[in-house]
Amino acid sequence: MISSDSHLIEHPTLWTDRMPASLVERGPVVVRGDDGKDWWYVDGKKTMSFLGIQAGRRFDGDPSTLVTASTFEDVRPGAYDPKLFVKESEEDGVVGSVIYPTEGLVLFSVPDSALCSASMRAYNHYIAEFCGDDPQRLKGIGMINVDDPAEGVAELTRCREMGLVGALMTVAPPPYAPFDHPMYDPLWAAAQDLQMPLSMHTATNRADPKSGAGGVPDDVQQVPPSLFVLQDTMVRRALADMIFSGVFERFGRLMVGTVEHELAWIPHLLQQMDYTYTDRPARGDWHRYADPGALPSDFFHRNVFCSFQEDAAGIRERELIGVDTLMWGSDYPHTETTFPRSREITARVLTGVPDEEQERILYGNAKRLYGFEV
Repeated sequence: MISSDSHLIEHPTLWTDRMPASLVERGPVVVRGDDGKDWWYVDGKKTMSFLGIQAGRRFDGDPSTLVTASTFEDVRPGAYDPKLFVKESEEDGVVGSVIYPTEGLVLFSVPDSALCSASMRAYNHYIAEFCGDDPQRLKGIGMINVDDPAEGVAELTRCREMGLVGALMTVAPPPYAPFDHPMYDPLWAAAQDLQMPLSMHTATNRADPKSGAGGVPDDVQQVPPSLFVLQDTMVRRALADMIFSGVFERFGRLMVGTVEHELAWIPHLLQQMDYTYTDRPARGDWHRYADPGALPSDFFHRNVFCSFQEDAAGIRERELIGVDTLMWGSDYPHTETTFPRSREITARVLTGVPDEEQERILYGNAKRLYGFEV
Protein backbone atom coordinates (compact mmCIF):
# COMPACT_ATOMS: atom_id res chain seq x y z
CA MET A 1 0.00 0.00 0.00
CA ILE A 2 0.89 3.67 -0.45
CA SER A 3 -0.55 6.11 2.07
CA SER A 4 -1.66 9.27 0.30
CA ASP A 5 -2.20 11.05 3.63
CA SER A 6 0.34 10.60 6.41
CA HIS A 7 1.80 13.21 8.74
CA LEU A 8 4.96 14.00 10.61
CA ILE A 9 5.18 15.61 14.02
CA GLU A 10 7.31 18.72 13.80
CA HIS A 11 10.37 19.00 16.05
CA PRO A 12 10.01 21.70 18.75
CA THR A 13 12.88 23.71 17.26
CA LEU A 14 11.72 23.55 13.63
CA TRP A 15 10.65 27.17 13.40
CA THR A 16 13.01 28.73 15.93
CA ASP A 17 15.91 27.28 13.92
CA ARG A 18 14.61 28.34 10.50
CA MET A 19 12.51 31.52 10.78
CA PRO A 20 13.90 34.93 9.77
CA ALA A 21 15.37 36.76 12.74
CA SER A 22 12.73 39.49 12.49
CA LEU A 23 9.89 36.97 12.86
CA VAL A 24 11.35 34.21 14.99
CA GLU A 25 9.73 35.46 18.22
CA ARG A 26 6.29 35.47 16.55
CA GLY A 27 6.68 32.16 14.77
CA PRO A 28 5.64 28.77 16.18
CA VAL A 29 7.33 27.96 19.48
CA VAL A 30 6.78 25.26 22.11
CA VAL A 31 5.99 26.31 25.69
CA ARG A 32 5.65 23.97 28.67
CA GLY A 33 2.33 24.89 30.29
CA ASP A 34 1.17 24.88 33.90
CA ASP A 35 -0.52 21.57 33.12
CA GLY A 36 2.88 20.03 32.47
CA LYS A 37 2.11 19.64 28.76
CA ASP A 38 3.84 21.15 25.75
CA TRP A 39 1.86 23.65 23.68
CA TRP A 40 2.59 25.31 20.38
CA TYR A 41 2.15 29.07 20.37
CA VAL A 42 2.03 31.17 17.19
CA ASP A 43 2.16 34.96 17.39
CA GLY A 44 1.37 34.70 21.10
CA LYS A 45 -1.71 32.48 20.65
CA LYS A 46 -1.96 28.98 22.05
CA THR A 47 -2.73 26.46 19.29
CA MET A 48 -2.23 22.71 19.83
CA SER A 49 -0.21 20.23 21.81
CA PHE A 50 1.60 17.18 20.43
CA LEU A 51 -0.69 14.60 18.85
CA GLY A 52 1.62 11.78 17.76
CA ILE A 53 1.49 9.92 21.04
CA GLN A 54 -1.32 7.41 20.75
CA ALA A 55 -1.43 5.86 17.30
CA GLY A 56 -3.47 2.68 17.61
CA ARG A 57 -4.93 3.49 21.02
CA ARG A 58 -8.38 4.09 19.58
CA PHE A 59 -8.60 0.35 19.00
CA ASP A 60 -8.73 -0.12 22.77
CA GLY A 61 -12.36 0.93 22.48
CA ASP A 62 -12.47 3.45 25.30
CA PRO A 63 -12.43 7.07 24.02
CA SER A 64 -12.07 8.36 27.58
CA THR A 65 -8.44 7.19 27.51
CA LEU A 66 -7.61 9.35 24.49
CA VAL A 67 -5.99 12.69 25.20
CA THR A 68 -5.37 15.92 23.31
CA ALA A 69 -2.28 17.17 25.17
CA SER A 70 1.15 15.73 25.90
CA THR A 71 4.85 16.53 25.85
CA PHE A 72 7.24 16.07 22.96
CA GLU A 73 9.00 13.37 24.97
CA ASP A 74 5.79 11.33 24.74
CA VAL A 75 5.67 11.44 20.93
CA ARG A 76 6.51 8.13 19.23
CA PRO A 77 9.92 8.57 17.56
CA GLY A 78 8.59 7.24 14.25
CA ALA A 79 6.57 10.43 13.96
CA TYR A 80 9.68 12.61 13.59
CA ASP A 81 12.55 10.24 12.72
CA PRO A 82 12.38 9.40 8.98
CA LYS A 83 14.10 6.03 9.33
CA LEU A 84 11.70 4.90 12.04
CA PHE A 85 8.82 6.38 10.06
CA VAL A 86 9.67 4.10 7.14
CA LYS A 87 10.20 1.10 9.43
CA GLU A 88 6.85 1.46 11.19
CA SER A 89 5.08 2.09 7.90
CA GLU A 90 6.47 -1.07 6.34
CA GLU A 91 5.43 -3.08 9.38
CA ASP A 92 1.92 -1.74 8.71
CA GLY A 93 2.03 -2.76 5.04
CA VAL A 94 2.77 0.75 3.75
CA VAL A 95 5.68 0.97 1.30
CA GLY A 96 5.40 4.68 0.54
CA SER A 97 3.90 7.75 2.23
CA VAL A 98 2.76 11.21 1.16
CA ILE A 99 3.51 13.42 4.13
CA TYR A 100 1.58 16.43 5.43
CA PRO A 101 2.27 18.62 8.50
CA THR A 102 0.57 18.57 11.89
CA GLU A 103 1.17 21.89 13.68
CA GLY A 104 1.77 23.30 10.20
CA LEU A 105 -1.94 22.96 9.46
CA VAL A 106 -2.55 25.69 12.07
CA LEU A 107 -0.55 28.20 10.03
CA PHE A 108 -3.49 28.77 7.70
CA SER A 109 -5.38 30.28 10.65
CA VAL A 110 -2.66 32.90 11.27
CA PRO A 111 -4.11 36.19 9.92
CA ASP A 112 -0.80 37.97 9.39
CA SER A 113 0.08 37.09 5.81
CA ALA A 114 3.84 37.71 6.11
CA LEU A 115 4.10 35.57 9.25
CA CYS A 116 1.99 32.84 7.66
CA SER A 117 4.18 32.75 4.54
CA ALA A 118 7.49 32.83 6.40
CA SER A 119 6.38 30.00 8.70
CA MET A 120 5.37 27.92 5.69
CA ARG A 121 8.70 28.53 3.96
CA ALA A 122 10.54 27.34 7.07
CA TYR A 123 8.40 24.20 7.21
CA ASN A 124 9.04 23.47 3.54
CA HIS A 125 12.79 23.38 4.19
CA TYR A 126 12.17 20.95 7.03
CA ILE A 127 9.89 18.53 5.16
CA ALA A 128 12.30 18.49 2.22
CA GLU A 129 15.12 17.46 4.56
CA PHE A 130 12.91 14.84 6.22
CA CYS A 131 11.88 13.21 2.94
CA GLY A 132 15.41 13.50 1.56
CA ASP A 133 16.37 10.70 3.95
CA ASP A 134 14.47 8.20 1.76
CA PRO A 135 13.00 9.95 -1.29
CA GLN A 136 11.71 6.73 -2.85
CA ARG A 137 9.40 6.05 0.08
CA LEU A 138 8.81 9.52 1.56
CA LYS A 139 7.14 12.17 -0.59
CA GLY A 140 6.67 15.59 0.98
CA ILE A 141 3.85 18.07 0.46
CA GLY A 142 4.85 21.70 0.90
CA MET A 143 2.63 24.50 2.15
CA ILE A 144 1.83 27.67 0.22
CA ASN A 145 0.02 30.83 1.26
CA VAL A 146 -2.05 32.06 -1.69
CA ASP A 147 -3.08 35.45 -0.27
CA ASP A 148 -0.77 36.80 -2.97
CA PRO A 149 -0.90 34.31 -5.86
CA ALA A 150 2.42 35.54 -7.27
CA GLU A 151 4.09 34.78 -3.95
CA GLY A 152 2.34 31.41 -3.95
CA VAL A 153 3.74 30.65 -7.41
CA ALA A 154 7.27 31.51 -6.26
CA GLU A 155 7.01 29.22 -3.24
CA LEU A 156 5.41 26.45 -5.29
CA THR A 157 8.35 26.65 -7.70
CA ARG A 158 10.82 26.52 -4.83
CA CYS A 159 9.04 23.48 -3.37
CA ARG A 160 9.42 21.69 -6.69
CA GLU A 161 13.11 22.56 -6.82
CA MET A 162 13.58 21.13 -3.32
CA GLY A 163 12.08 17.79 -4.39
CA LEU A 164 8.61 18.12 -2.89
CA VAL A 165 5.84 16.48 -4.91
CA GLY A 166 2.85 18.72 -4.24
CA ALA A 167 1.60 21.62 -2.18
CA LEU A 168 -1.06 22.22 0.42
CA MET A 169 -3.27 25.29 0.03
CA THR A 170 -6.18 26.49 2.11
CA VAL A 171 -9.47 24.66 1.82
CA ALA A 172 -11.34 27.89 2.57
CA PRO A 173 -9.91 31.14 1.20
CA PRO A 174 -11.15 34.49 2.54
CA PRO A 175 -14.69 35.39 1.45
CA TYR A 176 -13.51 38.21 -0.82
CA ALA A 177 -11.23 35.87 -2.81
CA PRO A 178 -12.96 32.51 -3.47
CA PHE A 179 -11.27 30.04 -5.80
CA ASP A 180 -13.40 31.11 -8.77
CA HIS A 181 -11.58 34.46 -8.76
CA PRO A 182 -9.35 35.03 -11.82
CA MET A 183 -6.55 36.27 -9.54
CA TYR A 184 -5.59 32.62 -9.01
CA ASP A 185 -5.05 31.80 -12.68
CA PRO A 186 -1.24 32.24 -12.46
CA LEU A 187 -1.22 29.74 -9.56
CA TRP A 188 -3.27 27.18 -11.49
CA ALA A 189 -1.00 27.62 -14.51
CA ALA A 190 2.16 27.17 -12.44
CA ALA A 191 0.85 24.08 -10.64
CA GLN A 192 -0.08 22.55 -13.98
CA ASP A 193 3.25 23.33 -15.62
CA LEU A 194 5.30 22.23 -12.60
CA GLN A 195 3.23 19.04 -12.30
CA MET A 196 2.56 19.86 -8.65
CA PRO A 197 -0.81 18.54 -7.39
CA LEU A 198 -2.52 20.96 -5.02
CA SER A 199 -4.16 19.53 -1.90
CA MET A 200 -6.95 20.87 0.27
CA HIS A 201 -6.67 19.15 3.64
CA THR A 202 -9.15 19.35 6.46
CA ALA A 203 -8.40 22.00 9.14
CA THR A 204 -6.75 24.47 6.75
CA ASN A 205 -9.34 27.26 6.73
CA ARG A 206 -7.62 30.57 5.98
CA ALA A 207 -8.00 33.37 8.52
CA ASP A 208 -9.03 36.64 6.91
CA PRO A 209 -5.84 38.75 6.59
CA LYS A 210 -7.94 41.94 6.50
CA SER A 211 -10.16 41.41 9.53
CA GLY A 212 -8.41 38.61 11.42
CA ALA A 213 -11.63 36.60 11.46
CA GLY A 214 -11.33 32.83 11.42
CA GLY A 215 -8.06 32.69 13.30
CA VAL A 216 -7.03 30.38 16.15
CA PRO A 217 -9.93 30.07 18.64
CA ASP A 218 -9.46 31.48 22.12
CA ASP A 219 -9.96 28.05 23.70
CA VAL A 220 -8.30 25.45 21.49
CA GLN A 221 -9.55 22.64 23.72
CA GLN A 222 -13.20 23.43 22.98
CA VAL A 223 -14.11 21.88 19.62
CA PRO A 224 -17.74 20.87 18.93
CA PRO A 225 -18.20 17.35 17.54
CA SER A 226 -20.16 18.76 14.59
CA LEU A 227 -16.91 20.27 13.31
CA PHE A 228 -15.53 16.78 12.74
CA VAL A 229 -18.76 15.45 11.26
CA LEU A 230 -19.19 18.33 8.80
CA GLN A 231 -15.56 18.83 7.82
CA ASP A 232 -16.31 18.33 4.10
CA THR A 233 -18.40 21.53 3.91
CA MET A 234 -15.57 23.84 2.88
CA VAL A 235 -14.01 21.55 0.29
CA ARG A 236 -17.36 21.18 -1.46
CA ARG A 237 -17.53 24.94 -1.93
CA ALA A 238 -13.92 25.22 -3.08
CA LEU A 239 -14.22 22.46 -5.68
CA ALA A 240 -17.59 23.69 -6.93
CA ASP A 241 -16.21 27.22 -7.35
CA MET A 242 -13.28 25.93 -9.37
CA ILE A 243 -15.36 23.61 -11.55
CA PHE A 244 -18.20 26.04 -12.31
CA SER A 245 -15.82 28.90 -13.15
CA GLY A 246 -13.98 26.80 -15.73
CA VAL A 247 -10.65 26.47 -13.89
CA PHE A 248 -10.17 22.90 -15.08
CA GLU A 249 -11.36 23.77 -18.58
CA ARG A 250 -8.61 26.40 -18.85
CA PHE A 251 -5.98 24.32 -17.05
CA GLY A 252 -6.66 20.80 -18.20
CA ARG A 253 -3.62 19.20 -16.52
CA LEU A 254 -4.14 20.81 -13.10
CA MET A 255 -4.74 18.27 -10.32
CA VAL A 256 -6.47 19.32 -7.09
CA GLY A 257 -7.29 16.99 -4.22
CA THR A 258 -9.61 16.64 -1.27
CA VAL A 259 -7.66 15.14 1.62
CA GLU A 260 -9.09 13.69 4.84
CA HIS A 261 -12.66 14.70 4.04
CA GLU A 262 -13.70 11.11 3.21
CA LEU A 263 -15.90 10.27 0.19
CA ALA A 264 -19.62 9.64 0.67
CA TRP A 265 -20.56 13.29 0.07
CA ILE A 266 -19.07 13.29 -3.44
CA PRO A 267 -21.84 11.53 -5.45
CA HIS A 268 -24.39 14.04 -4.18
CA LEU A 269 -22.09 16.96 -5.00
CA LEU A 270 -21.60 15.67 -8.56
CA GLN A 271 -25.33 15.16 -9.03
CA GLN A 272 -26.15 18.63 -7.74
CA MET A 273 -23.48 20.30 -9.87
CA ASP A 274 -24.68 18.60 -13.05
CA TYR A 275 -28.31 19.37 -12.27
CA THR A 276 -27.52 23.02 -11.55
CA TYR A 277 -25.56 23.34 -14.79
CA THR A 278 -28.21 21.70 -17.00
CA ASP A 279 -31.56 22.48 -15.34
CA ARG A 280 -31.35 25.71 -13.37
CA PRO A 281 -31.65 29.15 -14.94
CA ALA A 282 -28.50 31.24 -14.60
CA ARG A 283 -28.42 33.79 -11.80
CA GLY A 284 -25.86 36.18 -13.17
CA ASP A 285 -23.02 35.63 -15.61
CA TRP A 286 -22.59 31.87 -15.14
CA HIS A 287 -19.74 30.27 -17.06
CA ARG A 288 -20.62 27.90 -19.92
CA TYR A 289 -18.11 25.31 -21.12
CA ALA A 290 -16.82 25.50 -24.68
CA ASP A 291 -17.78 21.86 -25.21
CA PRO A 292 -21.60 21.87 -25.27
CA GLY A 293 -21.65 18.27 -24.04
CA ALA A 294 -19.39 18.85 -21.04
CA LEU A 295 -20.69 18.52 -17.48
CA PRO A 296 -19.19 19.65 -14.16
CA SER A 297 -18.77 16.01 -13.12
CA ASP A 298 -16.52 15.43 -16.16
CA PHE A 299 -13.97 17.89 -14.78
CA PHE A 300 -14.18 16.38 -11.31
CA HIS A 301 -13.40 12.92 -12.69
CA ARG A 302 -10.49 14.23 -14.74
CA ASN A 303 -8.87 16.77 -12.43
CA VAL A 304 -9.73 15.92 -8.81
CA PHE A 305 -8.19 13.26 -6.58
CA CYS A 306 -9.77 12.03 -3.37
CA SER A 307 -7.82 10.77 -0.37
CA PHE A 308 -9.84 8.82 2.19
CA GLN A 309 -9.16 6.75 5.29
CA GLU A 310 -11.94 4.27 6.00
CA ASP A 311 -15.14 5.33 4.28
CA ALA A 312 -16.91 2.10 3.36
CA ALA A 313 -20.04 4.00 2.28
CA GLY A 314 -18.00 6.06 -0.16
CA ILE A 315 -16.31 2.98 -1.56
CA ARG A 316 -19.71 1.46 -2.34
CA GLU A 317 -20.31 4.50 -4.56
CA ARG A 318 -16.86 4.37 -6.18
CA GLU A 319 -18.20 4.09 -9.73
CA LEU A 320 -19.99 7.43 -9.31
CA ILE A 321 -16.91 9.05 -7.76
CA GLY A 322 -14.43 7.48 -10.18
CA VAL A 323 -12.10 4.66 -9.17
CA ASP A 324 -9.10 6.43 -10.67
CA THR A 325 -9.67 9.42 -8.37
CA LEU A 326 -9.46 7.36 -5.16
CA MET A 327 -6.44 6.84 -2.96
CA TRP A 328 -6.21 5.60 0.59
CA GLY A 329 -4.32 7.21 3.48
CA SER A 330 -3.43 5.91 6.95
CA ASP A 331 -3.23 9.32 8.72
CA TYR A 332 -0.21 8.02 10.66
CA PRO A 333 0.62 9.00 13.42
CA HIS A 334 -2.53 10.88 14.44
CA THR A 335 -5.04 9.58 16.96
CA GLU A 336 -7.48 8.38 14.27
CA THR A 337 -4.81 6.58 12.21
CA THR A 338 -5.42 3.06 10.93
CA PHE A 339 -1.89 2.15 12.12
CA PRO A 340 -1.03 -0.56 13.09
CA ARG A 341 -4.13 -2.27 11.61
CA SER A 342 -4.09 -0.80 8.12
CA ARG A 343 -4.17 -4.18 6.37
CA GLU A 344 -7.15 -5.30 8.43
CA ILE A 345 -9.08 -2.05 8.03
CA THR A 346 -8.53 -1.65 4.29
CA ALA A 347 -9.55 -5.29 3.76
CA ARG A 348 -12.81 -4.58 5.57
CA VAL A 349 -13.49 -1.26 3.83
CA LEU A 350 -12.75 -2.76 0.40
CA THR A 351 -14.76 -5.95 0.89
CA GLY A 352 -16.21 -7.02 -2.44
CA VAL A 353 -14.07 -4.62 -4.49
CA PRO A 354 -12.33 -6.43 -7.37
CA ASP A 355 -8.60 -6.98 -6.89
CA GLU A 356 -7.66 -4.75 -9.83
CA GLU A 357 -9.65 -1.84 -8.37
CA GLN A 358 -8.17 -2.44 -4.92
CA GLU A 359 -4.69 -2.19 -6.44
CA ARG A 360 -5.50 1.18 -7.97
CA ILE A 361 -7.06 2.52 -4.76
CA LEU A 362 -4.36 1.26 -2.38
CA TYR A 363 -1.31 1.70 -4.58
CA GLY A 364 -1.54 2.53 -8.29
CA ASN A 365 -3.34 5.88 -8.22
CA ALA A 366 -1.00 7.42 -5.63
CA LYS A 367 2.03 5.90 -7.36
CA ARG A 368 1.05 7.57 -10.62
CA LEU A 369 0.12 10.96 -9.17
CA TYR A 370 3.20 11.40 -6.97
CA GLY A 371 5.83 9.49 -8.95
CA PHE A 372 6.62 6.71 -6.49
CA GLU A 373 9.05 4.11 -7.75
CA VAL A 374 8.77 1.61 -4.89
